[in-house]
Amino acid sequence: MNSPERLPTETRKPFTGYLWGALAVLTCPCHLPILAAVLAGTTAGVFIGEHWGVAVLALSGLFVLSVARLLRAFKGRS
Repeated sequence: MNSPERLPTETRKPFTGYLWGALAVLTCPCHLPILAAVLAGTTAGVFIGEHWGVAVLALSGLFVLSVARLLRAFKGRS
């Protein structure tokens, strides 16, 4: 069938771009209360509950990195 090696470069889906986008959605600092609720009762949930500032800084940094990589992945494909 049509394996990815046989498809032209312009028709390949930027799979890594989608993965970076999913990471950006998950690490968005505005989702921190939802993340804390989902992780309640776990070690990560306790850490987030005790250290909101550290969690916001870490998630913000990871969010900025993943958005930058997302934009680079899609910009390179067009």
